[in-house]
Amino acid sequence: MSTFFGLGSNYRPILHGEIFDLIYYGKGGFTFSDVYDFPVWLRRFYIKSIEKALKAEAEANKKSNKAQSKGISRPNIGKR
Repeated sequence: MSTFFGLGSNYRPILHGEIFDLIYYGKGGFTFSDVYDFPVWLRRFYIKSIEKALKAEAEANKKSNKAQSKGISRPNIGKR
């Protein structure tokens, strides 16, 4: 049910999903009341910033893992 001055109930899961993401991935930098009171543009800004940082971290980890797997030399220990 939507009201004239409020958002519809279909928006609540989106809002609370964004609040959860900012609190969880913000690593303690935000509280529920802080995020709940953010203007939409600011909340979306922080979400996009966290997404960019997580993607960059994942790419760096992927590159590091590829470099390590190519450069490891395995001696023939125990083989005769």
